[in-house]
Amino acid sequence: MNTHSPASPLTSLAQGMSVLRLSVEAPERIAGWDAIVLTAASQHQAALYTQQLRAARRRGLIAERTRTLVVEDPGGRRIGSGGATLNALRRLREFRPDVDPASLKVLLIHAGGDSKRVPWANVLGKCFIPFPLFSDADRPALSVFDHQLAIAAPVAQAMRGGGLLTFSGDALPLFASARMTLPMDGALVVTSPVSLDIAERHGVILEGRRGAVADLLQKMPAAELARRGALVRGGAALLDTGIYVFTGAAFRGLARLAAAPTDPVLSLLDAGAESSLYEEVASAFVPKRHAWLRQRPLGCELVAAVGKARLVHHRADDLLFVHFGTSAEVLTHLGHSWQGCLARRVMAECGANAAAAAVICDSFVHPDSVVGRGSFVFGSRLGGGIRIGARSVVVGVDSGPFAGRFPDNICLWQAPIRAGGGRGASVLTACCGVDDNPKAALAEATFANRDLPAWMRSHGVAADDLWTPGADRTLWNARLFAPGGDGPRWALWLLGDGRVEAACRLAWRNARRLSLGEIQRVVSSSDFRRAHADIVDEVVLTTARRTIAGCHDRDVRALVGQLRGRDARRQTLALLKTLDDAEQRVSGVVPSSRRLRLRSDLLFAAGRKARSERATNAAFDAVQVEVTAAVKAIASEPVAGIVPGARACVRLPVRFDIAGGWSDTPPYCLERPACVLNMAMTLNGALPVGAEVEAIAERRWELVLGGRAGATLTVRNGERVLSEAGLADPFALLRTGLALSGYGERRRIFQGVRVRTWARVPRGSGLGTSSILAAALLSALQRLAGRPHDMETIIERVLVLEQRLTTGGGWQDQIGGLAPNIKLISSSPICPIRPRVEPTPVLPEVVRELESRLVIAFTGIERLAKNMLQIVVGRYLERDGRLLSAIASLADLAEAGRRCLALGDLDGLGAVMDEAWGVHQILDPHCSNPDVDALFRHVAEWSSGGKLAGAGGGGFMGILARDAASARRMRACLNRCGGGVRVYDWQLYPGLSNA
Repeated sequence: MNTHSPASPLTSLAQGMSVLRLSVEAPERIAGWDAIVLTAASQHQAALYTQQLRAARRRGLIAERTRTLVVEDPGGRRIGSGGATLNALRRLREFRPDVDPASLKVLLIHAGGDSKRVPWANVLGKCFIPFPLFSDADRPALSVFDHQLAIAAPVAQAMRGGGLLTFSGDALPLFASARMTLPMDGALVVTSPVSLDIAERHGVILEGRRGAVADLLQKMPAAELARRGALVRGGAALLDTGIYVFTGAAFRGLARLAAAPTDPVLSLLDAGAESSLYEEVASAFVPKRHAWLRQRPLGCELVAAVGKARLVHHRADDLLFVHFGTSAEVLTHLGHSWQGCLARRVMAECGANAAAAAVICDSFVHPDSVVGRGSFVFGSRLGGGIRIGARSVVVGVDSGPFAGRFPDNICLWQAPIRAGGGRGASVLTACCGVDDNPKAALAEATFANRDLPAWMRSHGVAADDLWTPGADRTLWNARLFAPGGDGPRWALWLLGDGRVEAACRLAWRNARRLSLGEIQRVVSSSDFRRAHADIVDEVVLTTARRTIAGCHDRDVRALVGQLRGRDARRQTLALLKTLDDAEQRVSGVVPSSRRLRLRSDLLFAAGRKARSERATNAAFDAVQVEVTAAVKAIASEPVAGIVPGARACVRLPVRFDIAGGWSDTPPYCLERPACVLNMAMTLNGALPVGAEVEAIAERRWELVLGGRAGATLTVRNGERVLSEAGLADPFALLRTGLALSGYGERRRIFQGVRVRTWARVPRGSGLGTSSILAAALLSALQRLAGRPHDMETIIERVLVLEQRLTTGGGWQDQIGGLAPNIKLISSSPICPIRPRVEPTPVLPEVVRELESRLVIAFTGIERLAKNMLQIVVGRYLERDGRLLSAIASLADLAEAGRRCLALGDLDGLGAVMDEAWGVHQILDPHCSNPDVDALFRHVAEWSSGGKLAGAGGGGFMGILARDAASARRMRACLNRCGGGVRVYDWQLYPGLSNA
């Protein structure tokens, strides 16, 4: 995915998701929340939310160190969003009595209240509606709540001390939260310009000086907003989005008020009053509102607690509210492509009769079952006799043998209902129309997309059948749904035109029926989750069997990791038998490394950890064999008879990779297209990597690493040419290069030679030094022997050399040093592998600007990436969906970077580098560390984007400054950092050296 448009709300969400995952996987680098608190309307809803929070933690989106808490409104009585905020802070103190709440970083999501316009969401929790953006087909679908965590994550990272971020649970605000500048001691509200017709129906702010909020204006006519000076851009006003941050003194004041000896929440309950976060609490930070506030519940207390702090606003012009307030809105959002980032099949088994535009998650849909376009199916098992129409919602439905054709535009869901005495549960089938408003009064109400009074007449239903005396006559209170096995048949009758046999109507009338309002109070959320888990198990096993039988590109480790219950191990062992049966059939078609990794993953899931580790090691060995087969075979004739004293010297630049690295790494590049954008560069006016070779009369090799004082080794005729120490031998590269070039073999030396190599850059630079050094060595040896030393020949030989050394890297490093300037390097999955080099056309003035703006510096940290290659290759062999998507996006970013350079758009290039660096951290969250992160933060104000070179972990960094002046400030700042940080002068290298 390429979403590097700076104005894209989806970009902000993707970046937030990256920060969120890093805060969980690398908490030493990225600060996360100390506590995540949800409010709930009832004890039942609180229990449901608690289960959902546990599931979010299992999905890897809540860190182990983060405490979670669900706080219900006392006795189910409403106290308003402000009262709920104070209640949550008071409960947090009780939850963590050893810690001052004001010292914590707290995320508070107001999720209480009934979901009347999305009634089927009450079995899930309205902020846990599935929303599969950035979702992996082999893992549970992400929810609205998961994406709220992503948007919130950069705020936790930005807080320097304790703080509170709060927003509503039924909307996903997409905006660049990382751009907010938080006050040290105050409150902040996020605002966004909206048209006056929207502003008239909501709260807006009156902007004061320097970002301050001068006044809060609630639901005022446009003329009054204009009179008060609230208009911006001539015809818009700044909407109060309900997103608030409290820091420093403001947060401490709220926490003290919440913990006061006289419980402020009890004061609200005693008065039968509510307090709004967006009116009463916000007004406490706006002096102009204090007089009004003192007349309101808790108003005097709020002014006393926080009245000296001030409210500022952050204007988010790019904000997009994704509201999930109605079923129609949910389907609309699921119907968008979201730039191709919305997954329409997640943990799903279905056939061709399910429309491609339908979203199906955690469900087993029979191949003969029909699901119409634009529909949403979740947690359901649909048999072959079911037809779901277009634009419909199906949640938690297990149709069994029932057959029926449901109309378009309906919601159908099943809920386990707690039986009397708490023993067991019966299943209730409920339904309504997508556009029904259960809150509407009878005269305006609809049911099943029909006028409700007309529906009653057609179905022969009287008011007394639906409502108890004194109840509000709304769809929410209508007793329409009965538990039991006839539920699907009754639902079909309820949603149809009323034509049904009299016996069906009579049975429905005599059944104990519940209303939508009653259902959500008696749903057994634990039974719902158990039924959901059973369906997921069925999907997992079916998908895993098919994947194993054909060794397809699905992540079996992730799949079988979701199996629950006592049978999980037995089921996994059965899958191993499926793999045994498939081995001979797929041999020669599916790489051995993939088959071995499948075996390892299944053994791991079955608890056979020692055998799993052996299979993993065998998979890595198989990768080496596959790389050998993919490299063009080279056999060199022996070299002999060179005139003593003949010399050849090759000096090469280093390379900096702009985007695309990792796509060139086997086995990825052996099976998928690869693309890298990198450039050759000098450092401090010199070519830092080189090799010098000189023929000598005696048949021995005199090897020198570095300068005159470098390590030396003499290999004599009759001794082993190649060391048994392998890569542990510091001379392994020189020995192997000489043997490959025909200067000797086994225990024979054909041609005596003196070899000296050097790389005048710090160790662990990330600049491709070892591969470029191999290229320099082989080029010098070829020249000395009078043999071809063109770029293509040397590239092929370096590939063979590195294969013999088993270093496991890709091809971009040596090509980066051999091919001059900036180039796009690509390869196709064919054998032998043949990388293609395409020079990137860049105007001379753009080159000069790039050289003046791109700051290259050594971080002072030697790369600590010794396991990084193994981690990434291992995840590739697993077919980890996140990794596959990430590497593919790096290849796309290489193309995007090339376009930016060709157009002279260096700011765009900076954005590409920034996004590439974010993707690298998806591949391995430990490719950076707190010291490197601090360096990036030190220069962030002058930066358009940057990244570490190579795989990361340390080494060199490249940061594109906003302009030449910013680059000068950045260099000065980095030079003052100490700790081994060193800024290098660099220039683009235009051609090969032939000294």
